[in-house]
Amino acid sequence: MILRKDAMANRRMFSNRIANSAKFLQMPSESQLLYFHLILRADDDGIVESYPVMRLLGLASDSFKILIAKDYIRELNEDQVIVITDWNEHNTIRADRKVDSIYKHLLKETYPELPTIEPKPRSDVKNNSQRINGGPSTDGISKVKLSKVKLSKDNIISQQVGEPDTKKINEVNYLIGLFEKVNPSFKRLYANKTQRAALTRMIKEHGEERLQEIIEKLSDIVTKPYAPKITTPVQLERDFGKLIIFIKQNQTSNNLKRGGVYVIEE
Repeated sequence: MILRKDAMANRRMFSNRIANSAKFLQMPSESQLLYFHLILRADDDGIVESYPVMRLLGLASDSFKILIAKDYIRELNEDQVIVITDWNEHNTIRADRKVDSIYKHLLKETYPELPTIEPKPRSDVKNNSQRINGGPSTDGISKVKLSKVKLSKDNIISQQVGEPDTKKINEVNYLIGLFEKVNPSFKRLYANKTQRAALTRMIKEHGEERLQEIIEKLSDIVTKPYAPKITTPVQLERDFGKLIIFIKQNQTSNNLKRGGVYVIEE
């Protein structure tokens, strides 16, 4: 749960039992809508100022009165500050994350029988007022030992620039070098992000060994009649399926056998 300075959470839960009960579903849809919006805007004690919500939704006071009559909400003062009667069934809030309502004194005075949760300090926050004021806890960050973060220098740099780790970089570079037999300008592929990305995806999908085997045989394959013309990683990725079909169709031919084209089955 994320706390803001107004002590209201960004997310709230609804009890399926209550929402699906006959008592709830028999109410007019306007009253049901108001109830959901009140819960959504309630603080950690289930308290909310209902008048602004009704104005926002454009609802008449009858919807409010029905919720009172059905005991879904109870008024705490004449300004229509209310408490959700079944608040603890809808939302279970941890005591070390809970922030008291500014109207909690009214709740205790008016309906002391309604259960409440007393907040307690978090173990990772030295000054609990930082949490209550909406500030995130940072005390625990300093306790993390860098020795436990098992990242090499190359990995850290590559992550900062959005590149793969060193092992993957070396794999891509090696496979690019294999295109020399079919592409005289293969050296331009090293700095081409699109070509490198295509190889990275194919390594993940097919494995480095299988890609190496296929690329090494491209010089023999592309010279065959009707073979897909592949000279770059992007073309290989695009026509990979066509290439596999061509290889399978010609695998038993004497020419391909002499050429040594044997590819692992899909």
